Amino acid sequence: MKLTNDRFMPFDFRLPIYNWFFPVSYEKISKETQRTIGDNPFNIFNLAGRDAKFRALYFHIPYCEAICTFCPFSREVNTDEEVFEQYTEALIKEIKIKGAYENVSGYPVDTIFFGGGTPSILKPDQIRRIGQTIRETFDLSHLKEFNYECHLTTVTEDRLEALREIGVTHARMGVQTFHPLYRKLFNLVEDTQIIYDKVALLKKHFPYVSVDMLYGMHGQSLEDFVKDLHHVIQLDTPTIDVYPINNVVTQIKLNKEFKRNNMEATSGFSKALANTILREYMRHHGYHPHNGHGYVKANERIIAENPVVTDIYRFQYHEAHYGYKGHEIIGFGSGAYSIMDGFVIGNNANSKQYVKDLLEKSTLKMDLNEFDETICESKGISFHLPYHGEAEKSKINFDLVRPEVLSRLNEVIEKGLVVDEPEHLRLTHLGWQWYGNLLFYLSPDSEQEVLLKYIEKGSKQKNRFVEDSTISFDFNDHPMFDDAGTANHQLQGMA
Repeated sequence: MKLTNDRFMPFDFRLPIYNWFFPVSYEKISKETQRTIGDNPFNIFNLAGRDAKFRALYFHIPYCEAICTFCPFSREVNTDEEVFEQYTEALIKEIKIKGAYENVSGYPVDTIFFGGGTPSILKPDQIRRIGQTIRETFDLSHLKEFNYECHLTTVTEDRLEALREIGVTHARMGVQTFHPLYRKLFNLVEDTQIIYDKVALLKKHFPYVSVDMLYGMHGQSLEDFVKDLHHVIQLDTPTIDVYPINNVVTQIKLNKEFKRNNMEATSGFSKALANTILREYMRHHGYHPHNGHGYVKANERIIAENPVVTDIYRFQYHEAHYGYKGHEIIGFGSGAYSIMDGFVIGNNANSKQYVKDLLEKSTLKMDLNEFDETICESKGISFHLPYHGEAEKSKINFDLVRPEVLSRLNEVIEKGLVVDEPEHLRLTHLGWQWYGNLLFYLSPDSEQEVLLKYIEKGSKQKNRFVEDSTISFDFNDHPMFDDAGTANHQLQGMA
């Protein structure tokens, strides 16, 4: 990836992925660390989390009534109530075991997030019992936000009442698209009226409701994209997240359906243009960016005060995910990850084994990894700045930031993507448009190397076809005719 001289397309490549954890470059724990923790993997928490500055808790509920074909997360189809009950008991046991470690429970919790899977698939009593265990185990006196993901088919009055009782403040729901064909291809509920009904029910119970949308799907026209935006605006939620689809990790089944329907991959060039339209459309309807892909209701005064990205709302869970050194996540549930300075700890993703081990043996198979802790000093520049639109210099030890990160930071400042202020680094409008690229470009070399291998591996998977991410102004890079005089297949739809 290189910077260009174009003032609108400043990179020669648009990264086809837009979200990942930091760091992705880590190794199995050393023999010395293994000797220190002994045979009990939970003892890793005697080492991890010694100096937390911001603490997030993540709870993973892996079960779904049906699998969405765009979803890359750890999930499985299951509607067995007995399975849910056993998982609830196992999750409660994990909370209690980890909570016995001072590094886990000794710091105030800033934010909580329940994700999946489908967290709202749990019964009200199970929700209450998990919530009670969280309150009994952790210091919630500093809690800023409690997020819970919901699904259309499991949004019911009794569940929402239980969520309110345990302290949930923010309800989140995936809408993704209103287009009937994409809803069918994504394996979503095809009746869109239920979206309006369930969002209204969420708004009745919670002051903050957010919905997710996708764009840049294979075959999607700008007209269809704007129609999707028109419909999601009608939901009138306080915040709306609009993500470009990550074609590197969608299910192969979806790719096959795209191909069967002769739906061409949307190019990186086109996605860049769609993001420009997105921002303009949202502004004209009273929404302003609060991060790279999130929009919040904002009046003209607020927009004038922070014309690029506003701070009137900040998704607190992503303050840990896209934060600074010391901003940590502790994960609970099958497949959940704990990201702590110096350590990446992954729970067993096999939900049956996760439950069996905890309920029968009070243990848990965990993937224990560690990394050079100094890499975290780069996180404020590599992640917080691009994603949130700004970074506080006082929270970054610039002497420990990787030199290649500082070098590339100076480059993007010179190119007009970032402004260097006395106390802050801030994105410009152009920088915000390319926040996904900046996440990558400002990452340490070790991170970039792993990400590029990940993209290459995913892109070469059989029956997967991803977009052309090249940003080029050379007509010869995409000729209208091939050597035989036949119209290029990417241009045939224009005829």
